[in-house]
Amino acid sequence: MKLLSDFDGVWTHPREESRVQGEIVDALLIEWAPAHLRDGVALWVADARRAVLAEPDRYGWAPGGRLSAFADEDPFAEHSALLHYIHLHAGEDPVAAALHDAVLAPGHDSLEAFGGAAHAEAVARVEGSRGPGVLPSAAASGRRMLDAGVEIVVVSNSGREKLDRWFAHAGLPHVVHPASEPGALRLRGGARKFVLDPGRVAIERFGELAVETARPFYESILREEAPDAVVGDVFSLDLALPLFLRRTEPAWRHVRLFWLLHDYSPARIREQLARHAPEVEPLPDGLAGVASALLG
Repeated sequence: MKLLSDFDGVWTHPREESRVQGEIVDALLIEWAPAHLRDGVALWVADARRAVLAEPDRYGWAPGGRLSAFADEDPFAEHSALLHYIHLHAGEDPVAAALHDAVLAPGHDSLEAFGGAAHAEAVARVEGSRGPGVLPSAAASGRRMLDAGVEIVVVSNSGREKLDRWFAHAGLPHVVHPASEPGALRLRGGARKFVLDPGRVAIERFGELAVETARPFYESILREEAPDAVVGDVFSLDLALPLFLRRTEPAWRHVRLFWLLHDYSPARIREQLARHAPEVEPLPDGLAGVASALLG
């Protein structure tokens, strides 16, 4: 049996990394704003953050301008949504325009690049002060599954170096793909699940949710691995494409799809998936629930 697993939000809770990322983003936007606007930027940013959460289907993680994950799907998405808001309103809002230019001035290629740099800095700060944050309960559940013969492949947008450090700190046996070893996690970092196909749009609707499933890098990994189960905490990034494959291709009809519920899991998405995607199994108890579902 093979389980394909996300990392952040499955093996960790990203609360602290997200909090620090938000502080970095907001502080730099205020610092870099033109002097004549600086006094009002903090209030503008707070208003923009409220606006993106009020319309999570409009704003979110949008590399290249297309929505890859909704603003409310996890703690990191809200920061990407703020930058998306700035991008969309730069042509009509003078503060958004000034912040857009201010972010690019230090040499960032895009707002997305700035967000990525802020994320990396936040992870480094938290790791430096607290240490790696693999949850003890997740580590115990991972060991239980590995000991039972479950092959676990961790497919994450995070880099392999981070995955290596964090699993080593947790004492979990692991190897880096393409190496493979019985009883050890196999790590596939840099998965680029968020990258959408520039030449193709493939929107799938699950009730009121309209999710882009044209994710060529993630699809390549899914087809190569051919898992028996997939687990993630962000529906758009982790589960929408495997769900589409399950519904359209016979070879995928047996694949189980586990959605880990956290304090940040949107109620609106819970409701829509319960009504329109019964194949997705919501689990409130993390990897322990996955281990129980797979092993009994």
